[in-house]
Amino acid sequence: MMARGNWGLDLLILSGLLVVFFGFQLGERALWSPAEGRYSEVAREMVVSGDYVTPRLDGVKFFDKPPLFYWLQSLSIGAFGLNETALRLWPALFALVSCLGVYIGARKLFGRRSGWIAAVVLATSGLHYAMSRMANLDMILSALITCALLAFLLGAREAPGPRRRLAMWSFYIFSALAVLEKGLIGIVISALVIGTWIALLNDWKIISTIYLPTGCVLFLAIAAPWHLVVGWINPEFFGFYFVREHFQRFLYKDGMFERPWSFVPVLLIGFFPWTLFLYQALRYNLSKAWRPRHGHREALFLALWAGWVFLFFSLSSSKVIPYILPMFPPLAILLGRYFADHGRRRKWQGCERDVGYC
Repeated sequence: MMARGNWGLDLLILSGLLVVFFGFQLGERALWSPAEGRYSEVAREMVVSGDYVTPRLDGVKFFDKPPLFYWLQSLSIGAFGLNETALRLWPALFALVSCLGVYIGARKLFGRRSGWIAAVVLATSGLHYAMSRMANLDMILSALITCALLAFLLGAREAPGPRRRLAMWSFYIFSALAVLEKGLIGIVISALVIGTWIALLNDWKIISTIYLPTGCVLFLAIAAPWHLVVGWINPEFFGFYFVREHFQRFLYKDGMFERPWSFVPVLLIGFFPWTLFLYQALRYNLSKAWRPRHGHREALFLALWAGWVFLFFSLSSSKVIPYILPMFPPLAILLGRYFADHGRRRKWQGCERDVGYC
């Protein structure tokens, strides 16, 4: 029965539960962090001025981040007014999208039971829930990277044809939106994961099957126009945005933590309570993934996804707590597989003890 469950009913039930979970008292708390106030003010000024190209904070040009989050907040303000619920609506919605994406990915990879468990694990992990209730860019970035990498992984399992093409094009679209959300990191993480995965598998022919030419056209059609227009209007944009906000932030200290291991406690606390099972789940999945690794490509991909997010931001001199949020979805899927397989194994052993067969 679990394996033959109805997709539509599952997604409907899961969506309803998540709407209540993430939406409960979403606007009860006033904006409290500098980031919430800063990004919300940029969106408010866009609505007031009608200028949706050049972001401004207190009337001063603000090129720290791309505009997607401000555009989304502007839509909320226009639809629901200037209030805390409207300003936090999109992070909550994208927290839901992440969970649905994890359910779909885990179910397609490892079965329905794994999908349900993975979605619950992600939704109830501490940092994921906390960031769903903050007017901040990191939740939306995490959801877009999740959708992009899952689209790629699921597409790589399809035979060449319309379904593979649609999945790969979805990868490029979500990656472009991630770039519009928070800059080059929206494609860098995905490129590192995919490149390392292909290298470890020594399966370079994958590159010829990911529809790279048409995918690049899609990617540039979405990600490039705003960058070109804002740079044409504001000549100082390219130097500030690409040099200062990307390369210098990676190389020079600009965050809450300084040590390379700073994200270790963030992971342990932020993924609680599921960190209690993380070692067992990683050991279970990685032992399967490497021996032989070609027989467990998906688990290897998910492990590389989580590992690269953690390593990249650990090496960066700019460290802020929510930066490692994109590693939670692949960990949730690996945990979903571990719990589902463990439960099936215990059920099988119980049947053998009781009646000698199942």
